[in-house]
Order: sequence, then structure tokens, then C-alpha cells
Amino acid sequence: MTSRDTRGQQGQALVVFVLALVAIIAMTGLVLDGGAAFAQRRAQQNVADLAAVAAAVTYGNTVGAHGAKDAAARARALEVAAQNGFPDGVNDTEIIVDGNANPGNGSMTYEVTVERPHRNNFAGLVGQPTWPVAADAQAIAGLPNAAIGAMPIIFNIEAFDAQNQAGQGPPPPVPYSLPGTGNEDVPKDATSFNWTVYCTALGNDCNANSETVRKLIEQNGEDAVVTLNADIGPLNAGDHVTLFERMGQRWTGAEFPVAIVDDEGRLQGWAMFHLTAVEGNNRKVIIGYFVSPVNAEGMEIVSGGGLGGAFGSYTMQLVN
Repeated sequence: MTSRDTRGQQGQALVVFVLALVAIIAMTGLVLDGGAAFAQRRAQQNVADLAAVAAAVTYGNTVGAHGAKDAAARARALEVAAQNGFPDGVNDTEIIVDGNANPGNGSMTYEVTVERPHRNNFAGLVGQPTWPVAADAQAIAGLPNAAIGAMPIIFNIEAFDAQNQAGQGPPPPVPYSLPGTGNEDVPKDATSFNWTVYCTALGNDCNANSETVRKLIEQNGEDAVVTLNADIGPLNAGDHVTLFERMGQRWTGAEFPVAIVDDEGRLQGWAMFHLTAVEGNNRKVIIGYFVSPVNAEGMEIVSGGGLGGAFGSYTMQLVN
């Protein structure tokens, strides 16, 4: 082998080494810079969540017309982002605050997007000095107008006084009986209840029967979101002994959302009810007490689900 051949092999080895070194740097950049970018995105997500929640809370708590409430909410979102290390316009940071009114239920949704490029260390050596990083969150402020897991039971709004406090715990529990015989199927006083189905959620024509109600009892209530613009299908007068038995076996000692209606059977909202006992043979009553006002915090806010009505108070929920 000549010295020229040796030098040629050395040159080839150098080229292979350089290519391998570039590949190693690229892989190192992907791992290290990728991890750092992920951590930055997590931080941006936290800020987006905080800012969106702050905007929704501020909108609900600010007194005045919509314009004033909206301006205060947007300003608060920017302020919270800055307080948590992401001031708008600094270090190429952009905070985007969008507010959307929902006429269908009188709520306001705020979406906050936090954008800041991640400045790479190793990846910059292979032509990627920065990576775009963005995170967004949505929060809604409004009157609750929906429930998840609503049990197939309706009460009249008269179970509550003007401040939505009557009938709430602590005990003594109250016995609630079925409406009178005949065509009466909507409870119209403070101590009546009835079984029901939620027609829109179930997609049927409101022909309720004991079997459909029993299934709702056994499956932990209506698993779909039931909104204020849904229809109800109360059961006709009858014994419905099986329903009392299943309710007592499955739900005694538990709390669950129930529907609150007016004298015409129109949904007014939901309240949490604590069931203490069931008597299905002679008296045919359910016994318990309410543990929340109508449309209390913790119920759902759904766009297009109907206005929150005259009950409940503004609440906030992080929705995305």
C-alpha cells in the first residue's frame, strides 16, 4: 500500500467522522432541545390556563355593561400572563386573548394563546435556531345550564325559596311523594316528585315508561349532557314499585343531580339531592334533602344549551 492510498483512506475516514459528528450533534439537539421545548410548552400551557381562568373570573365579577366587563377580562389575562413570566411583546412573546359571547346561554368564552419561540442550542448548528412553541386554553363564564349524570327525577321549583335555599341540608330529610292520580304528571308543590326521562338527550319522542327510567337509575343517571332546552317525559300516574326498589338499593346514602321544573314542566335547572331512604310499598316516597341551590357551581355551562335562567350565579369553568 502506498502513502497516497493511506492518505486517501484517512481522508475518507475524516469525511465519515465529520458526517457522523453532524448526525450525533443533530440527535443530541433533538433530545436536549426537544426536552427543553417540551418543558417550555408545559410552562406556556400553565400560563394559558391561568390567564383564561382569570379572564373568565374577571368578566363574571366586573360590574357594568358587556364592553366594560370584556375590557377588564382581557386586561386581566395579559396581566396574569406577565406575572407568570410571559409578558406580551417581550422575548418575542405574543399573548392572544379572544372573547366570544354565547347568546344561546348568556355566557362568555375566553381563549388565551401563549406563543414564544424556543431558542435552541444544539439544533441551531443544523439550521434550526428556534422552534415555534404555542399553547392555548379556554375558560367560560356564565350561569350553569346543563348537568351530567342527571337522575330520572324531577322536583318543583317550590322546593326552594326565592334565594334557592329552602329544603337544603342539613337534615331533617323531607318525604317527597308522586303527583296525584289521573293525568297529573308534573310535581306542582314543594313535597312532590316524579320519575322522568330526558327526551333530547335520549333522542326519543318522550314516551317514558318504567323500563327506560329503570335503566337510567342503574346506569348512574343520564350519561349525556342534559341542557335547559331539553324536554322531559314524566311518567304517568302509577305504582312504579320496581323503580322505588331499584332507587333504594342503588342510591340510598348518595348524592346526585336532579331536574328542577316549573308548574308547566319546563326545566329550570338542576340541584344536588341527597337520598336518605325510599319507601315503595305503602307510602311510595323518596326521602332526602337538597345539598345545593338550583344551578349551583359545579353544574355544566354549555354553549347553545339554553339561558341559565333566573337561578344560580355566575361561575367559571376551564373547558379546554
